[in-house]
Amino acid sequence: MKDNNRHRVSPLLPCNFVVLLGTVLVLGGLFSTGAMAQVQINSSPNVVGSGARALGMGGAFIAVADDATAASWNPGGLTQLERPEFSAVYSWKFFSEDFDKGVRLSPGDSEDVDFDEFNYISFVYPFQRTIAGRNLVFSLNYQQKFDFDRKLTFMYKTSDVFFDNLFSQKLGRIEFHQDGSLGAISPAFGFELTDRLSLGVVMNIWDQSLIPSNEWQKTTRTDDSWLLNRIILTRTIQEERYEDFKGINYTFGLLYKPTERWSIGAVYHTAFAADVDYVQKITALGGANYVTVVKQRRRIEFPNAYGLGIAYRFPNDKLTLALDVTRREWDKFVEIEKGPSPIFQGRRFSPITGLPKWRSYHEPTYTVRMGAEYLFIDTNKPMPKYLPSLRLGAFYDPEPASQASHANSGGVFQIGKTGKPDEYWGATLGLGLLIKNRVNLDFAYIYRWGENVRKDTFSMWDVDADVTQHEFYLSTVIYF
Repeated sequence: MKDNNRHRVSPLLPCNFVVLLGTVLVLGGLFSTGAMAQVQINSSPNVVGSGARALGMGGAFIAVADDATAASWNPGGLTQLERPEFSAVYSWKFFSEDFDKGVRLSPGDSEDVDFDEFNYISFVYPFQRTIAGRNLVFSLNYQQKFDFDRKLTFMYKTSDVFFDNLFSQKLGRIEFHQDGSLGAISPAFGFELTDRLSLGVVMNIWDQSLIPSNEWQKTTRTDDSWLLNRIILTRTIQEERYEDFKGINYTFGLLYKPTERWSIGAVYHTAFAADVDYVQKITALGGANYVTVVKQRRRIEFPNAYGLGIAYRFPNDKLTLALDVTRREWDKFVEIEKGPSPIFQGRRFSPITGLPKWRSYHEPTYTVRMGAEYLFIDTNKPMPKYLPSLRLGAFYDPEPASQASHANSGGVFQIGKTGKPDEYWGATLGLGLLIKNRVNLDFAYIYRWGENVRKDTFSMWDVDADVTQHEFYLSTVIYF
């Protein structure tokens, strides 16, 4: 068990004033405690698969799953692949948050962040000779699943009455910066049980020793101007780092084709617990100067999810329609302290709000995705050199939230919550080109938006935002 290292610099002000100021700082700084304990996932936390083809169809791919990205959607679809395939997906994302001005918080302009990355890489190999001639397919995959990059800047003010009607007013500036990501290495198998029914399984390995980028860090700088009989300037810098992230979970998939035109898919993603090293450093300047460092091993428990999809391919093979519904149990998402002090052992927090778990309930989310793919097949050319395609999609993709009603009365925060998810919607467009039946080039654009969402950004304050997200994906599948 790691030591809890703490360092304190001698205060610069008289002791009695330091005690009073420290009390005010604790009461006034409650918001930062909640905000910093959050795992702020910038992309949709309802993880879906990858590939520009599938995403161009709105992500409705559970019952389709017939290319090299199949393991990320439904490993039961792997048995549809008859040739070795390699796929690579590159993404560029632009996220914007436009916060409303509140009574206490005054955001600046829209807060924007953009980044690009390899989102998915996979290799698929079908085995030609198996028992009873049934298809057996192996796939090795890497997928970037969570993005944490986020930047926020706020001005704020408070007014409170403390001991013996002592009045305090605080003006401040908050700068929040978070970056990092989480991905998994995922070997997968798909195998046929009958001519119409296939099963598959994926092992998702989340391990920083295999994926060095599997970590994230947050820095919050707060500059305050206190009016407490006289003006006092303070600065607090809180740095947090999560690293050495390790965990394993599984995805089970089924694909059933009752007819040549209809297909039904089902997937189940198991819950899993991941251990991670957590380091927190707080530096305070002005008033009472000190530096505090805390090191812990923590556990983050991620919820399970299950989805069902249906697809129909029209008789001319040109048009395919698909629909997916997925449920994710977000109330089971929890962060747990594992020490080092027995006093703090086992404390449970909501990673969404940063509040104690018993004060932060979250309803499950239901994601609905629908999409279409149209192939421009020339019936006069059975084996065309170039086969273009067009895809369209739409989705409803809510995020877990507390829907807390935040109020501050006499320095005591009252929290009420319903746990209702924040509502997000999206539309997609995709283009594809199959070249000589050997190389697929695909492009997808995703527009996702939510209004009056992200009330949990600062857990103790009345804030909400209008969010817009633009995502571009370019992928290729090479057939051997």
